[in-house]
Amino acid sequence: MHATETTKHARVMPQFAETELFTSGAYVEQFRPEADSNPFRTEYEAKRSWVIDQVHGRGRRVLDVGGAMGRMAIPLSRNHDVTLCDLSPHMLDLARGRAEDHIELVVADVRSLPFRDGYFDYAICIDVMPHLADPGPGVRELRRVLRPGGTLIIDSTNALSLWTLAYPRYLGRRPRRWVEIWRTGGVLPEWSTRVHHMRLKQFIEVLAESGFRIQSRRNFGPVFCPKWHAVEAVAA
Repeated sequence: MHATETTKHARVMPQFAETELFTSGAYVEQFRPEADSNPFRTEYEAKRSWVIDQVHGRGRRVLDVGGAMGRMAIPLSRNHDVTLCDLSPHMLDLARGRAEDHIELVVADVRSLPFRDGYFDYAICIDVMPHLADPGPGVRELRRVLRPGGTLIIDSTNALSLWTLAYPRYLGRRPRRWVEIWRTGGVLPEWSTRVHHMRLKQFIEVLAESGFRIQSRRNFGPVFCPKWHAVEAVAA
């Protein structure tokens, strides 16, 4: 496979009006995990390294959904056949400039993936679940495109908002704003209609109901209350 957009395995994808921020390319200005100004920079890098380490062997078919500019897909493509999906053609353009062989770029939504059943050995879905008001359809699609026994590597942001106390730059300087953030499970007020955090129990239930068995779990952020719960789950 090569670094090109593709229509193979095509299925009709519905349009999701609420995703305009992500399809337009505007989100690239919002999501800069490596920026010095990002209060979660260290955690983002730790999570990226952990995800890459979970994909074992060589020559596996790996799907990276919502992978943006290829922070994980590009290094994984050195040993595996990787398909990088994102809602934004602009994000994929950023990946294209750095991508080599063994990576395919596809504009796709996790809720309607244009791939045949059981095609992939691994699926990666990192920093995507918080953008889905109902995560069930997306997780079921990930199960559909994974072969039985395939592995899903996925995370969710913790709705138990005590983790925000470890990141004063995230909270800001206004106490009234702190209260708003805590009331919405750690979501910034300006993102309250677009971002949805989950408690760990809900996250695990969504995976189980979609046909996954949890194999391992890793937390990122404060020990007393993680910001992210990440799991390695096996497709039943």
